[in-house]
Amino acid sequence: MNLISILIALAVETFYPQIQELRRFNWFYRYSDTLYQRLEGQSWRDGPVGIILVVGSIIFGVWLVDAMLAGVATAFSFLFGLAVLIFTLGPRDLAMEVNEFTEAVERGDYEAGEIIATRIAGYDISGSPIEATRHVMEGILVQSNVRIFGILLWFMLLGPVGAVLFRLSCELKNHSADNESGYAAAARDLYRIMIWLPTHLVVLGFALAGSFVDTVSLWKSYNEIWKTDSEALLIESGIGAISHEPHDEEGTPDLEGVHQIMALVKRTLLVWLAALALLTLTGWVF
Repeated sequence: MNLISILIALAVETFYPQIQELRRFNWFYRYSDTLYQRLEGQSWRDGPVGIILVVGSIIFGVWLVDAMLAGVATAFSFLFGLAVLIFTLGPRDLAMEVNEFTEAVERGDYEAGEIIATRIAGYDISGSPIEATRHVMEGILVQSNVRIFGILLWFMLLGPVGAVLFRLSCELKNHSADNESGYAAAARDLYRIMIWLPTHLVVLGFALAGSFVDTVSLWKSYNEIWKTDSEALLIESGIGAISHEPHDEEGTPDLEGVHQIMALVKRTLLVWLAALALLTLTGWVF
């Protein structure tokens, strides 16, 4: 059933881009901020307990609804899980944003390209188009994990609860990016925990979908690969997997590299789907 849910969700993501308009998490930001403010004076709110309270209450609600629907009929639970998966993907379509960026650069609209690059990378980008393009290449590798692979993996492992937990950890980390409180630090720790497993499986996918030798050779440069920052590992492995040398034409953004990185992500997704189909056929997952 997981494979069917994932295939349907990816089809919706591809053929119905309007779904992005429904993926709004302002309600979660308001909820987390309100709950945090109401806990003023409680020393434990600025730490893991505060994060568990905010995220855990929503996770419990998702689990309860899923369990109640499963008790009525399996089909209801399936439809609920599918809806959750569709809602937690993204929230924006990565391929669409990459196309918008390359089209903007190709027509010389570097201001628009910079705005789109900022959305892809997840942080403010300013500078030359060449520099923005490099950040986009790195952003594709990181965001593919945040928007697609991480959601799919945690959905396979924990169902709708896993998908919601992963998405909320990413949203909470972004929402607390400019905050230096213990609460924000705990949010970043939750994100690092949730992103660790999908990162290493994505990196393996990069090796299988790209240049295996070049990707593996980069791993040797990490003395403690299992402790390496997840985002840095994704970037290094992804760049190595495409074996791409930037062209020498001075002053021209490396859009070919962007296309190759995006193609790598799509091939890696196919590798994941093939692996999931094999596991489903052999009875390892359902």
